Amino acid sequence: MSKYRGSGTMLEYTFRIRHKGCWTETVNEAFPGVSATIIYSYRLTGTSITMIEATGVHEEQVEPLVEWLADHEVMTTAQLVSYHEARETAFISLEGDYRTDTEPVLNVLLRNNCFPTIPATVSNGREHWSVLASTHDEVSTTHDELRDIGSVEVDALRQPELGRLLTGLTEIKQAVQALSPRQTEVLARAIEHGYYDSPRACNIEELAAMDSANTSTVGEHLRRSEAKILEAVGTMLDRD
Repeated sequence: MSKYRGSGTMLEYTFRIRHKGCWTETVNEAFPGVSATIIYSYRLTGTSITMIEATGVHEEQVEPLVEWLADHEVMTTAQLVSYHEARETAFISLEGDYRTDTEPVLNVLLRNNCFPTIPATVSNGREHWSVLASTHDEVSTTHDELRDIGSVEVDALRQPELGRLLTGLTEIKQAVQALSPRQTEVLARAIEHGYYDSPRACNIEELAAMDSANTSTVGEHLRRSEAKILEAVGTMLDRD
């Protein structure tokens, strides 16, 4: 990427990086069906502290995954925090010692004033990041430093639609608040028990049994809730 001149305009920088020497580079080779979200990751006095949410983890894979992470060359310990069997989701805490030629991507971002807008995800051996920066110079410096620790592919560099984003989030919040107490209760139970997971962890009949209600009533509550929320989400999807 060529050098940029600072413009003073907020920028959204979205990229993928194959992080050399990091666990993210090879986790999908060892566990092909597993994907991960980096909830947070920071470096403190030489030690990297990371919390990840791993999905697509079958129950019999939990212990091998934690052991694999703990044995990685940049990791010192890995500990299972919790496991949700129905959702096949594991929360794992990692401690790493980056006394190698690499370092956490988040370190590079933060020291160059690039701030993630959403948690990074890991798939196909790459970390996927979306960050906000104040100037082209910050993006350029960040990109150059990222290339020192991995292979970087730029997905987008653009001015973020902050107005639309904030408006959309406000409308979603209002839509949630507009749900009736009964709709909120049924929707929350559906989410908790994995009704919206893929594959689903429960069906409409099982939700109705938990609720001591008939399936048509529960289904109607869900449809009305979904319609309100999706209508608000639609404003964020409507791009010129």
